[in-house]
Amino acid sequence: MEYNDFKRVFPFGKYLPAKFLGFLATLLPAKKSFKAVTHIKVRDKAEGWIVGIALVPQQIMGLPREKVRQRILAAVRYSQNVLGTDVLMLGTLTSSLTSAGKWLLEQPGIKISITTGNTYTAAITINAVDKIIEYAKFDPANTTLGIVGATGVIGEAVSKHFNNYFKKLVLVGRNKEKLRALSDSIKGNNVKVTDNIDSLIEADIIVTTTSHPEAIIKPDYLKKYAIILDIAEPPDVPKNLIEIRPDVVVIEGGRVKWPDIDLKFNVGLPKGIGFACMTEVIMQALEKKKENHIGSVDPAFLKETIDWGEKYGWTLADFTYQNKPISLERLK
Repeated sequence: MEYNDFKRVFPFGKYLPAKFLGFLATLLPAKKSFKAVTHIKVRDKAEGWIVGIALVPQQIMGLPREKVRQRILAAVRYSQNVLGTDVLMLGTLTSSLTSAGKWLLEQPGIKISITTGNTYTAAITINAVDKIIEYAKFDPANTTLGIVGATGVIGEAVSKHFNNYFKKLVLVGRNKEKLRALSDSIKGNNVKVTDNIDSLIEADIIVTTTSHPEAIIKPDYLKKYAIILDIAEPPDVPKNLIEIRPDVVVIEGGRVKWPDIDLKFNVGLPKGIGFACMTEVIMQALEKKKENHIGSVDPAFLKETIDWGEKYGWTLADFTYQNKPISLERLK
């Protein structure tokens, strides 16, 4: 996720500068650029692996696209042919670089089922927004919801779910053609669709879900007492935001309570907490659902993932920021 993680990957990495290790990672051949970092067992009914690709987000988005795609493809082939996995979830920016998995499915010999994990992430995000409204005692009729990355799969699903629910929706995206398509599909009474991120100043609650390698939310974009639900990985909110804007609340989104899953590997989450996207692929494995879920969120599959979450007892995690609990008093 960041350059310092290379120190965990390379032999003798702790003795070398992180940026130098990152440079070395770009020189690796595709077949040597990934590693199965941990093996997971879930309730004795499913097993799986986390396969890490030796690139940080800045490199994934900055290196030649085809070079990065070949590394992802090599990791997918390894997952399918060597590890023998049936279904695979594309984490962080690997989804963006492969057209949400569509490019991978077009490659020769790829038979594995692929999901982006976006469906259950959208479900957990909707649940989290409902909890914010409840805890902070917002009246939706007088509240503006902003969504950054509104043309993405998760942003689109959340936008459509809350259409005509809030006083106003402010939907922010970068691709003007996709913004026009989103505007045509949402017929709310008071919806602002824009490529101007400054428009977030109008929003009381902000959901941010981009595929950007750097933090993009700046302090002066935010209304006083705004609440931000940041589900992007890497985060869209800079680490020092609440130092500059102590009136603002930032919540780490896309997190699920996992009391019975141990990754045996540090992915930057507290013990007993997992990412919603990972939860989706684990539930598919438990349910033996060898299906592709790579495009827009299917409402029927959204409902199915919610039912699975309830079945297995995995629910929205308590709100945290930088892995520290956020008190109900602060939200109020």
